[in-house]
Amino acid sequence: MAQLIGAIIVMTFTSILIGWIIRKLSDMSIFASRLIGLTIMMFVAPTLYFLASGTPYFQAFFTYGLGALIAGAIFYFSRSKRQPS
Repeated sequence: MAQLIGAIIVMTFTSILIGWIIRKLSDMSIFASRLIGLTIMMFVAPTLYFLASGTPYFQAFFTYGLGALIAGAIFYFSRSKRQPS
């Protein structure tokens, strides 16, 4: 459970950081740039965790995959909703 909470926090904040960098370099929406950051971290984070701790790669990929799914839900529900005029 603690690994999952840590994965959610890591995926959320690093995706926001990568999304911010992507948004500065391109003309994307905040939501799309955060999802691209989340996709990038989905493949980088389990590899770093696997190399640093020695846990099986599948377990790290599953944990960070769940973290990415929950972080994506956080991004989805916290995005700004525009009212039609």
